[in-house]
Amino acid sequence: MKFEFEKIADWSFFRMPELEKSGIIHGFCTGSSPSNLLHEETQQYFLDAFSLNNLVILNQEHGEEVHVISNGQKKPHSGDGLVILEKSVAGIIKTADCLPVIVCDVLYPMASIIHAGWRGTVKGIVGKAVLAMERAGSKKENMVALLGPSIGPCCYEVKGDVYSIFNKNGFPEHIFPQKNNSLFLDLKQANVWVLRESGINKIYDLDMCTYCNNDLFHSFRRGDTGKRQISFVSLKG
Repeated sequence: MKFEFEKIADWSFFRMPELEKSGIIHGFCTGSSPSNLLHEETQQYFLDAFSLNNLVILNQEHGEEVHVISNGQKKPHSGDGLVILEKSVAGIIKTADCLPVIVCDVLYPMASIIHAGWRGTVKGIVGKAVLAMERAGSKKENMVALLGPSIGPCCYEVKGDVYSIFNKNGFPEHIFPQKNNSLFLDLKQANVWVLRESGINKIYDLDMCTYCNNDLFHSFRRGDTGKRQISFVSLKG
């Protein structure tokens, strides 16, 4: 499987056509796509564009809370992860350097979407999403993980305090490459490690840095304060 670039209405995004054909509607959107889906008019435009019935947007907290969205359940307001069981409902997160992760099981079907900044990553939020999917009936051997655009190890310089927190939580040394006496964090490889520790081996990486690709994505570290791109996942109705 490989990512392809797609455009529907005003949304341009990267997706995997094979998963789309299997009923997992998803996308990692570019920064030029509408991201303010709090307005009812924009929400309906998005739902119509992707033939969906409803959407869930969380107030993201850089935490580890994962919510399960099933038929008739009250929609949550805050957290950083969603497991989608209800068809035609889009789970949506916003990022501008943090890592968007989609984990899906086409056989169940079931999908989750996770906002993984360094704080959520060190708390193992993607592993908690995998566990929530297992508890809802999915099997690890059927799960596929997609890693969207995020700041890369080429640009994500960090200090010793961040290194110490990851180290104390058992993360491997290779997620912290060094160059010119500076320390960098490989956010994607940190989450790959969590996914593999959770038993997920089918992992596909879009491999695009938000900081480097200023023509495609917003980056908080590059100075795009307040600007975000969205990522979404849903089950075909």
